[in-house]
Amino acid sequence: MERTLKIFDDYRVYEFEGNQPLRVVDTQGKVSQLIKVLQFTLADTFTVEPTNPIPRGDMIPPRSSRRKINPEGIKLIKAFEGVELEAYLDAVGVPTIGYGHTKDVFLGMTITQAEAEELLRQDIEEFEIAVEDAVEVEINDHQFSALVSFCFNLGAGSLFKSTLLKFLNVRKLQEASLEFPRWNKAGGQPLLGLTRRRMAERALFLGKPWQPFLEYELLQLTQPKIKSEYVRYVQQGLQKAGFDIQKNGVFDLETDAAMKKFQAQKRLDPDGLVGPITITELGL
Repeated sequence: MERTLKIFDDYRVYEFEGNQPLRVVDTQGKVSQLIKVLQFTLADTFTVEPTNPIPRGDMIPPRSSRRKINPEGIKLIKAFEGVELEAYLDAVGVPTIGYGHTKDVFLGMTITQAEAEELLRQDIEEFEIAVEDAVEVEINDHQFSALVSFCFNLGAGSLFKSTLLKFLNVRKLQEASLEFPRWNKAGGQPLLGLTRRRMAERALFLGKPWQPFLEYELLQLTQPKIKSEYVRYVQQGLQKAGFDIQKNGVFDLETDAAMKKFQAQKRLDPDGLVGPITITELGL
């Protein structure tokens, strides 16, 4: 059913599905509030109305999400966002505090850890509602939580317009999962931090361990050799693929040779460079 926004001259914005009002936001005449409404709507059209046809006594109560992000999703968001208890300017100059919170923040502001947790809860709920609105099929808690993290980082509008959502809504879950790594760019350039987060969200979406991707890096044979728990995780994937190698956490000659053979088997470029495509083929 078609969704429409109706903007009234008392600064309130209603979202309708057909003739049924779903939510109302009082923007108080602030452009920033109107922009936020537009970021969280699936509506295709809007109208500007001179008066509000809905009686004040029938005001729609604030929405809350029926589904909640699970503990693993919260851990993932916290791990990638980090927490700051004193306000700072983010990369684009916006005052920020806590776990990436920006509303009503000013430089010099400080909060407690408990307050940071509460602000995070409030921020997450908006994205829980957005995911509920966008997804038209049954999904499990891990899938829901991965999508909430995706929206928290990229904005609800990114999910609404994504091929990821289109695949998901026709129950093509594997194809949908492969869309996560595509959202790793800023200014047209892939960023390691975004790649790590998208791979972690994909792993959570698939119900697999996501923590190894906190250490994700492009692996290859180097001197000195790369040593990390992430290498051990990749070696585990090669073992499951049938290669008899040690799971020692060192990207050594043995691991390099096995990786090139694996890539050749999968018709990838057998260069030994372990990036998102190779990781996906390993089933990690």
